[in-house]
Amino acid sequence: MTWNPEMEVVFHPRVVAMVGVSAQATRNSGRGFGGGNFINSFEQLNFTGRIHPVNPKATEIMGRKAYPRVSDIPEPVDLVVVSVPAQALPDVLEDCIIANARNIHVFTAGFEETGLPERIELGHRVREIAVRGDLRIIGPNCMGLYVPASGVGTFDGLPKESGPVAFVTQSGGHSNWFTHNGPNYGVYFSKSISFGNAYVLDSTDYLEYLADDPETRIICMYLEGVKDGRKLLRQVKEINRTKPVILWKAGLTQAGSRAVASHTASLAGEEAIWRGFFAQTGAVAVSSLEEMAEAAMTFQCVKPPEGNRVAVMVLGGGTSVAAADICSREGLEVPHLTDETQAELRKFIPPAGSSIRNPLDTGLVFRDIELLQREVSLVAADPNIDMLILRPHMDMINSAGSEQVDKVVDYLSDFCKGNEYGKTAVLVFHSFANESWERELRAKLERELPKKGVPVYTSLAAASRTLARLYRYHRVQRELSAATS
Repeated sequence: MTWNPEMEVVFHPRVVAMVGVSAQATRNSGRGFGGGNFINSFEQLNFTGRIHPVNPKATEIMGRKAYPRVSDIPEPVDLVVVSVPAQALPDVLEDCIIANARNIHVFTAGFEETGLPERIELGHRVREIAVRGDLRIIGPNCMGLYVPASGVGTFDGLPKESGPVAFVTQSGGHSNWFTHNGPNYGVYFSKSISFGNAYVLDSTDYLEYLADDPETRIICMYLEGVKDGRKLLRQVKEINRTKPVILWKAGLTQAGSRAVASHTASLAGEEAIWRGFFAQTGAVAVSSLEEMAEAAMTFQCVKPPEGNRVAVMVLGGGTSVAAADICSREGLEVPHLTDETQAELRKFIPPAGSSIRNPLDTGLVFRDIELLQREVSLVAADPNIDMLILRPHMDMINSAGSEQVDKVVDYLSDFCKGNEYGKTAVLVFHSFANESWERELRAKLERELPKKGVPVYTSLAAASRTLARLYRYHRVQRELSAATS
């Protein structure tokens, strides 16, 4: 089955049936799942369509008229959200066929992933009904859709703002974390799709839609298994040319593969095969949600570097040595600055207690905005440098007073957003977190600056790792473009 333009209605439904809502459901601020909590989530996101609760034992639920069956609803239904016990699902699907309600999110779990023979057989029965009725099922065993522009969501407290990032995931828990924590990285979503066991629609079906979705510019994926690996490879290779695909492939170890089988009953696949997949497609490989969020933030905010030569500005000799090791391990070069640049730096940076070779141990300049501007400009102008990692020390900035903090942060933020040298630049804010002001300031900057388009990382490792991925992605795209021109 292919996800075609007719499926647009599932992302922007006007009439939704909620099957399995308890007769005692109420509006609350809890974080439960299913039934009334799904209605709460839609309401929190300001869904402007119509929601019809379905429960044969109630006539009214949460101020809305309740219906015994989907087929009793007196208007066409765009989307059905089902949260009934597994054994009741076949009857609900048969009723959806009668109602000609073909778009169905099945939250219900308890099928192949249990390993129980009777539940495996129940899953086969559900598949047979779906095929016979030409039903487009999202799931089962999933959290379904989050589309902020449409007011669609199944978690409590989801952000109402939309953004350019789409997330396709087999894990509902990962959907929960990423959609709630993405804004801390400046990442907001066009759509998030949690699809669980993938009885009918698989990751490739969602990719087919997102490839042409004008609201999506970056695609993030968490996969445990895939039905059609060759199709996925073709899709990602093509899509990745215009929309970066950031992919976390789970279950590559023996233990991870066993965990996948018990989670979504998927076949995980061999690690060597997936290494080849990433090499052929150029997709951006990550191994955690934090790395995925960092990558999405970077691809949104950061100018593509011309090369992989990085300058790092830190405080402390040991830190500068560690920075060189970290960058090198991640695939970035740490070249010396030119003799001309070093000579200019030496005019105002004393030789004692500092280093100007790269990484630069010159953290004292963060006390003086004029010296900081002078140093950053010289380093950015150096022809040996393609990108900069700026790691101001919180205590060093604050020692000059709160006004200095604001000046330094504003200058560095503006420089990272765009500078006359055309160089890629990112921030890492460091503190020993010994005092409350340090923790509060660092958390504030890490949370607020990405929302303004300024990437902030929690460590040198995160910054260098993500810049290396950004560089490799754009290098591959340049190579592909050259090969086809």
